[in-house]
Amino acid sequence: MKLFVIIFKRTIALVILKVSGVLAAGSVFGAQLWQSAAIAAFVGIMEVAESLARAYVVDGELDKDEINIAFASSAEAALSESKKSKE
Repeated sequence: MKLFVIIFKRTIALVILKVSGVLAAGSVFGAQLWQSAAIAAFVGIMEVAESLARAYVVDGELDKDEINIAFASSAEAALSESKKSKE
């Protein structure tokens, strides 16, 4: 249960990162704000889910290090996208 809570909280934080970087870009291209936010959130969740699934397939377990790696790679990608959209 504790891992679920950690993953849930970090997923919410990642969604915020993804959405904040995409909102401005989506409005430039004529997409509605809620559509841009929903797509960004979905992409963020799927990136983490894919990383966690890959880690789980290797040994059938998820530990904190694997969770940290999954979220760190997605967060770094979100931050770099945010910087690019602001330029």
